Amino acid sequence: MPFQKGQSGNPGGRPKENDEVKRLARKHTKTAIERLAFWLKSDNAKASVSAAAVLLDRAWGKAVQPVSGDAGGPPITFVVEK
Repeated sequence: MPFQKGQSGNPGGRPKENDEVKRLARKHTKTAIERLAFWLKSDNAKASVSAAAVLLDRAWGKAVQPVSGDAGGPPITFVVEK
């Protein structure tokens, strides 16, 4: 059923974020990074690679993932203007 012109499909808007939870979690940022750095240097390859991936994602953002076109066609390019 389509929405009528001017009618929002989400009248309540986005759910409110719990700022208290974010604030409490952010207190542990330094400790969490130190722990990831510990595992980064580990001889356990699985733990080391996982820690490296998490640290790189947080520092530089996740790698761009191409989106394929119809039926496995060429990737779709999105242009974001600032």
